[in-house]
Amino acid sequence: MSRRLISTLLVLAGIVVLGIVGYGYFRGYKGQEEGRRAWEQARVASPAPVPTLHVPTPAAAVPEAENPGIEGAPTPAPEQGEPPYPQGQPVARLRIPAAKMDYVVFGGDDPATLEKGPGHVPGSELPGEQTNRNNCVITGHRDKHFRRLAGVKTGERIELETRKGTLYYRVVSREVVLPNAVRVLQPTEKPRLTLITCYPFNWVGPAPKRLVIVAEPTPEKSASAGGDRHPS
Repeated sequence: MSRRLISTLLVLAGIVVLGIVGYGYFRGYKGQEEGRRAWEQARVASPAPVPTLHVPTPAAAVPEAENPGIEGAPTPAPEQGEPPYPQGQPVARLRIPAAKMDYVVFGGDDPATLEKGPGHVPGSELPGEQTNRNNCVITGHRDKHFRRLAGVKTGERIELETRKGTLYYRVVSREVVLPNAVRVLQPTEKPRLTLITCYPFNWVGPAPKRLVIVAEPTPEKSASAGGDRHPS
């Protein structure tokens, strides 16, 4: 095989790879665009109560390319009469001003949902819900919507817009764990927001660990005062 033919094949392979990556980013952009429209329409409409959790499917232990969350997540059985879980539907809008992040969050952590944007992990408390679970867990891909989590620091503000209003949080910890650290998904004594993505960010292929960022509620005035970086 001539060098010229080899070079041509390598160039074609590179074009195919770039095309696949580009298409993935395009799907993510379109998912967010459609999600924002749906979310704004839902906000304009009369507020609806956040449904009690109804888990449609268990969170399977799948490769990082499909699920950047924690493996073996608990999946409580739905109770009779519960509203259906909002699978694939907008459930919140997540903003981290210091990292210039602003994304619609969808219900579910399956591959199709995470392609559109960050996903709420079934089994954890839904945004705006008030139960004894307390722990609202959101996951996303490190090479897409959650890539800027790499620079999020403790003390920075997070805003979570829900159907019942906007909740304000302050980042209290960053922790790197193994994919089987189910404890980060479990109910907590006090309300918290947990963000999860794969780690390290520059790893080629399925990453071996998870970055877990924990934020705790803070009053609106405290959330807007200091603690944020303002990059130019």
